[in-house]
Amino acid sequence: MNIEHESQESPQKCGRFWVKNEIGEMVAELTYFYEDAYTINANHTFVDPCLRGQGVADKPYHALVDFVQAKQLILHPTCSYIMAKWERDRHNR
Repeated sequence: MNIEHESQESPQKCGRFWVKNEIGEMVAELTYFYEDAYTINANHTFVDPCLRGQGVADKPYHALVDFVQAKQLILHPTCSYIMAKWERDRHNR
């Protein structure tokens, strides 16, 4: 499975990470938008129902974390999945 990323500058600075299966279909997605120049809001995740519970959502989540760290951003997760993962990871650091 491949993870891809795209971002848009307007009308609002936002983007998404998504996972494609072997035949190129999107099977998972994580979306975000910038609240300000330094804060990214991860607001939504989706995983194809047939792949739920198999760790597929973890792939775009880790891509997001790498992105946030590389850009030295603050993560404000409002998606419940991302919020739970972020809190758990933060306490394990």
